[in-house]
Formats: sequence, C-alpha cells, structure tokens
Amino acid sequence: MSKQEWLDGMSLETLARAGAIVSSAGVALMVIFVVTLLAFPVIKNCGESEKCSYQSTAPGELQSIVQPSFLAISLITISSGVLILRFSRWFESRKSENGTKH
Repeated sequence: MSKQEWLDGMSLETLARAGAIVSSAGVALMVIFVVTLLAFPVIKNCGESEKCSYQSTAPGELQSIVQPSFLAISLITISSGVLILRFSRWFESRKSENGTKH
C-alpha cells in the first residue's frame, strides 16, 4: 500500500482531529510542568565556586516533571500536533485544487 492510497483511505478530517488531540496533549503536559514549577519552586544553591546548582523542592515522584527534558517533550508534542493538523489542511487544499482543475 502506497502513501497516497493510505492517505486517500484515511479521512483528512480524522487526521486533522488527531493533530488537534496530539497538540492538546502537549498543552496539557506544558500546564502540568508550569503548575509543578509554581507549586514547588526551584532553589538556587551557590557555593564559593562560580558554579551554582539548582534543586527543585518537588517530592520524589514529581522530580521527573521538573526537568528540561519534560519541557522539551511537551514542546515537541505540541509542534507534532500542529504539523499533523497543518499537513492535513495542506493536503486537503491540494486535493481540492487538483479536483477543480480537471
């Protein structure tokens, strides 16, 4: 099965909805990240040396949320959802342009 056959078989509206759902999941992850940062602030520890360390006051279960990787995952999820949505709208407009030319 080629990509074209697969895309023709799948409803473009379903693809757009899937993109919106993925993007919404990314936004939910971002909200969880921000709420965790607001509830459990990060403390800056600077010693006599020039280097400082940052320690979250979040309990052990939430430590994985207060990581730069969690923020990156949420941003990638949002952008992936937007990409899927935009692709479905682009493909839909391309399909309608090809249909009107014939």
